[in-house]
Amino acid sequence: MQLASLFVAIVAVVSAFAQDPAVPDPSVNTPFGVIQCQPVQLTFSGSKPPFVITMVYAGEVASSPLTTVGTTSETYLTWIANLPTNTNYTVLIRDSVGRMNGSAPFVIFPDTSNATPTCAVVTPTTSPAPATSAAPAPASSAPAPSSAPAPASSGPAPAIRGRVVFW
Repeated sequence: MQLASLFVAIVAVVSAFAQDPAVPDPSVNTPFGVIQCQPVQLTFSGSKPPFVITMVYAGEVASSPLTTVGTTSETYLTWIANLPTNTNYTVLIRDSVGRMNGSAPFVIFPDTSNATPTCAVVTPTTSPAPATSAAPAPASSAPAPSSAPAPASSGPAPAIRGRVVFW
């Protein structure tokens, strides 16, 4: 009888440690080094399969999916990266009870060995979020600076604020 009680206690302890509350259920790992038209192994976990794996623009988890990678009861899925390059995306996972979670943003890089994509690239119908945090380009560009030498200065240049417009 004591052996049975010990077994039940061990099973209870193991199952308590097996469910890490710090890991959301379901969860999906962020892919990295994604090259357009190349296979990517997406890995994830959860307690309520099957899982539906989709792609959305980064930060737009409530939007319609750009593409559905697939549905599986496994903890991995191979995807051919068939979305446009130089854009931030998020992998979304949804389990059988409707719980969702997303990866961190990732970028799909162009395949530098092929001038044109070697797969059918999905053309999203919505606009992407920018892939970089660089400042947006100005609405119009100023003419190129002349090749004349700059005047000599005896101190620091004064700060210029605002936009310079050339007529």
